[in-house]
Amino acid sequence: MDEATEDIRKLAADGAGLLAMIEALRDNEGFTLTPLRLLLALDKAFGIPWTEARDLLVLLDPDLRPIGPAGDVEKRFTALLKGATLGRTE
Repeated sequence: MDEATEDIRKLAADGAGLLAMIEALRDNEGFTLTPLRLLLALDKAFGIPWTEARDLLVLLDPDLRPIGPAGDVEKRFTALLKGATLGRTE
């Protein structure tokens, strides 16, 4: 998972959103993308606790594709990411 973690950190640094990160994880042959593994990767990469990140799953289908507007997913992820970043600086 370390390679996948670094990949999504780099994507985030380049301004990519969650859906782009999910696609990158999906394309990574060394990573099996499941909802749980996504939550664990977000925790490891960004410090977003899986107990909070699981709220993202209600916005995604079982294949981790948005069930509604993609912007809703990205807004929720951005809020979680900001919360995790603030938590690290306190």
